[in-house]
Amino acid sequence: MLDTTQIVDFLGNELGVDTSAISDETPLFSSGLVDSFSLVRLMVFLENAGRFRINPTDVSLENMDSIARIMRFVAQATA
Repeated sequence: MLDTTQIVDFLGNELGVDTSAISDETPLFSSGLVDSFSLVRLMVFLENAGRFRINPTDVSLENMDSIARIMRFVAQATA
């Protein structure tokens, strides 16, 4: 099961995001911290680490714009 530490590590190590000031509620995409190209990499990471598939219709700010939203989405998708 994915946890927030894995996502933060991915954002920092793989996407080059400065994670020192990121909280679970920090907007990732709507703030410009993460761009659309990085979203694809994040989705692949989530699918591989969480062992589930993300439906393209589920890719939205509602599901992906913060670590907390990602964690809620993953919990629902893997339930």
